[in-house]
Amino acid sequence: MTTGDTFHIKGGMIGRPGVAMLGGATDDGIQVDSFIAARVVASETTGTYSIWFNVADTTGPYALFGAGDAGAVQYFYFAVVGGEMQVKAAMTGPNVAWDLISTDAVINPHQWHQFTFVQDGIRPQLYLDGKLLAVTETDITEATYWMDTFQLLDGAHLGCADSIGGGALLTLELAGAIGETKYWDTGLTASQVLDNYIGTGTTTNLVAKWDMIEDYVDSVGGEDGTAVGDIILTENYCEFTSKFKFQPSAPTLVGDATSFSVDGNTGYAIITLA
Repeated sequence: MTTGDTFHIKGGMIGRPGVAMLGGATDDGIQVDSFIAARVVASETTGTYSIWFNVADTTGPYALFGAGDAGAVQYFYFAVVGGEMQVKAAMTGPNVAWDLISTDAVINPHQWHQFTFVQDGIRPQLYLDGKLLAVTETDITEATYWMDTFQLLDGAHLGCADSIGGGALLTLELAGAIGETKYWDTGLTASQVLDNYIGTGTTTNLVAKWDMIEDYVDSVGGEDGTAVGDIILTENYCEFTSKFKFQPSAPTLVGDATSFSVDGNTGYAIITLA
């Protein structure tokens, strides 16, 4: 890239509240250790996560949520990998309990999607935008494993995976944003997953909710999150926001000439390298 090169950005301006991960591969995330510790103490056998997310691209791997144990290499995570959704869990060893990846997900970069993971005590199920996903079973030796088995977990983060390789390391950091996140201590039905996607989700058995509006507070269970790394809360993380941050590969916006305009609900930017 040379002086005078220009970048044109166009994107929708209507988005959702969220937490933008700005650093990229630098241990950015929202720490929720006390939340996962409470799940271990409760020794739950079923559970459901729903997570709104917006990724800069579908290459990944980008973890939406991950929990782990620094010493025992016990973990699970949900991630965007190669344009599909992957969920993986391993026990001490590590021995894989389940490793599933979808085959029919439609994930658009710079747009909001909702991922839902259901452990109903029989096997994990994956949903995207209210639709049950078909999966490839890379490994599913212990399909029923959940918090009653993952008893060594002591750390968890939104926006990255926790201690996959041990040593309390974070990895699979998200390029994008995480929005409203919920957890129920029961396996939601397909109709309940769809209701939650369209905004009428059940509050029965809901034990945690982070709406990411101005703070990282868990408004249900009181297990508040803690900002880690280079992240920022925004009330309207949208297509334009995402493209402006992640699409140009060269501009730094420091010393470069930038102009903005808005037409209806669409934003435009022109960046000229200085």
